[in-house]
Amino acid sequence: MTIINLMQAYELDKLSKLGLTDEEIVRTLKTGDVSVWQEKVPNYEFLETKILYQSGEQLFLDALHGNYRIKYVTLPGIQRLLHLRFQLEEGKDYQLLETGIQSLSCTEEIIANLHQMLSTNWTLVKQADGTYNIFINFALA
Repeated sequence: MTIINLMQAYELDKLSKLGLTDEEIVRTLKTGDVSVWQEKVPNYEFLETKILYQSGEQLFLDALHGNYRIKYVTLPGIQRLLHLRFQLEEGKDYQLLETGIQSLSCTEEIIANLHQMLSTNWTLVKQADGTYNIFINFALA
């Protein structure tokens, strides 16, 4: 499993939605010219993606396919990931609290992905009603 930062996770999510093959992505990263991606995804420079690729092609591809853990993620970061990667919305799919997220309603596949992605300072717990809570683990924060 590849360890990445939060911005890399955002960029990988955007990149994965461009409809490119692994070969096309790697070819572009080898040239270092990501301007075609920047045209399709304004406000993203893909600098963190280039840095991740430089750490190794296979590590990069693993992360691109979702096999990663985020080094450290904040509550706003979790919210953004829920929206960007899983199209989950506050008020509709979960309730936002000051210290975490409660009543998250989603598929078991999303839960498995979240469990893998979240940094160790977060705890994901299934509730009796089948929803999930995500709270900071203050012992590890």
